[in-house]
Amino acid sequence: MSALASSLLAWLLTYLIHSTVLLGVAWLVTQRRRLEPATSDLLWKVALLASLVTGTIQSRLELATPAAVRLPVATLPQTAPLNQPPAPVSDPANPSGQSPATVRDATGGSVSRAPSLPLVVVLLWGAIALGSSLYYVARRLILVGRLADRRLVSDGPLAATLAELQRTTGYRRRVHLTMARTISSPVALGLSEICVPELALSELGAEQQRSMLAHELAHLARRDSLWLAGASLIERCFFFQPLNRLARRELETTAEYLSDEWATRKTGSPVALAKCLATVAEWIQASPLGVPVAGLAERRSLLVSRIARLLDARLPSSPASRRGWAAAAALGVVATIAAAPRVSQGVAAVTTSGTTATPTQRAAEPVVVRQPAARGSSQDTTVVLALIARLKDENAGVRGAAARSLGHLGDPRAVLPLINVLADSDGEVRTAAVEALADLADPRAIGSIAGLLKDPVADVKRNALGALSHFDQAVPTAPVVALLDDPDADVRHEAIDLLVHLHARPAAGAIARLIHDPSPDVRRSVVEALGNLGAQSGAAAITDALSDAHPDVRQAALGALNDLKAPIAEATLVNLMKDPAADVRQRAAELAGERSVIAAIPQLRHLIDDPRGDVREAATQALGHIADPAARQALQAALQSPDPKVRRAAAEALGQDR
Repeated sequence: MSALASSLLAWLLTYLIHSTVLLGVAWLVTQRRRLEPATSDLLWKVALLASLVTGTIQSRLELATPAAVRLPVATLPQTAPLNQPPAPVSDPANPSGQSPATVRDATGGSVSRAPSLPLVVVLLWGAIALGSSLYYVARRLILVGRLADRRLVSDGPLAATLAELQRTTGYRRRVHLTMARTISSPVALGLSEICVPELALSELGAEQQRSMLAHELAHLARRDSLWLAGASLIERCFFFQPLNRLARRELETTAEYLSDEWATRKTGSPVALAKCLATVAEWIQASPLGVPVAGLAERRSLLVSRIARLLDARLPSSPASRRGWAAAAALGVVATIAAAPRVSQGVAAVTTSGTTATPTQRAAEPVVVRQPAARGSSQDTTVVLALIARLKDENAGVRGAAARSLGHLGDPRAVLPLINVLADSDGEVRTAAVEALADLADPRAIGSIAGLLKDPVADVKRNALGALSHFDQAVPTAPVVALLDDPDADVRHEAIDLLVHLHARPAAGAIARLIHDPSPDVRRSVVEALGNLGAQSGAAAITDALSDAHPDVRQAALGALNDLKAPIAEATLVNLMKDPAADVRQRAAELAGERSVIAAIPQLRHLIDDPRGDVREAATQALGHIADPAARQALQAALQSPDPKVRRAAAEALGQDR
């Protein structure tokens, strides 16, 4: 069992090295060159899959790579022969001659009781990988449950359009077209199903419907569902390789671009697909499915670039160019097999109990010297030192990948080398080093990370702010406050969040000045920060936000004023109960009830018939908190509501003593 664990651990470490090389090179090439999606898709798939087999091929061929590493193994215990007493051992600290981790067996031999470190590491990896994979499977089952009520669409215009597309494109496999009301974006499921939302029938024109179905048919033709599921499982099984997540995200991106190209070629209508994307985007409030799927608009962050690409009508590169990149990828895999470092299992000699070794055998047996156990395993030491050495690699992609892996390994020996990398000339490398130091959460890095708050690259500053949020003390607030004036909205948002995390109440005034920031996310963060900091001086700014153009800001302002116990004008509260946003109406109704605003009773009574169920229920409960005959009359009327939740809330409120 121990030998098997050592062998598996050696393979996992080899995989870590090879996958870092292959995925790092794929990232570097796709970042530095403007490649077509088809080429990027090819490179990422080759890097993702080849990493799983290159180490095995090296081991089977027994290649002596230039940087081969052999795992040290614990010496297997040798039992003393029956006709020979145990050899004396001279050790002043242990006069008995016995290792503290061993006991004597019945024959006088030494039997190890120490646990096998490779076995512990492999079991830990297996437990985490299994748990993560089961979580992914559970999320898939939740998706299946959400789509349980979908119905088959066998006739009508959508079915006819899909059949016509299959004929014109030559797609011969049978496709099931289904419709569900629990999704907002069309998705391709498995190898033979396209599921569309009900809104597609009423909100999309005929050309847009055709483009939508062509896009999803492209996902089926490319088997994107299987690729994404496989990439997700690789990401979870080999969680110690953070580049797998990047590979999966890139495969999602290229799948959408290539499906857009396929649909455009088959329908000849890029404008119709662009309009379809814009329309579907309006239906989606958030990513609804929880797992990576091949869908028309699941990645909202890609919509702008996809629409621009469609409207540009730019043709992809020639197949000959892609064949050249395929040959280059194959050569890269061969080079990895031939030259990448390989970790192999060590071998220890064993003698058999009850037999006497010949003088020749005894001379051939290795002399074992017991050394005190160092902190951490020798396997970890080898990997950590190798990755630390790569922090000085001439290639920026390799330096960044090494930094991320060191952060994942969590070895404190990497802290000082990573701090040195914060001065790297490449912004991506600095970002990777900051993320790694955030994972390590070592206080020695605070000052160096804070120094990056003046970095010229916005991503570096944003990651530095996120890294500092891992610490509760000794974080300087002055440079964080200075970033409230940063031109990047994400940086300003992160700076506000960090100041709240640090409970920096003196910064409330500086935060309040951003109440009219161009970014609604920043304005909402300002309001929430002032409420969380308990800054009474910010009540005026929060009150001003009640008239903000964005509903999320108005809703957050109501919550912040309530946290501060600050007054809200009754007329303002009544007007907010007429807000176009349902969430704002609901929050205003709740506050009217909590504050017993009698002037709000007529509007609360009106909200009992609101189109939104949550608003109706909140208004009914609010009336129950107001001790006034008019409120009681409104509750009696609510008993006749067609909404059972309203009737129940009214019945409960009428039974309370007031």
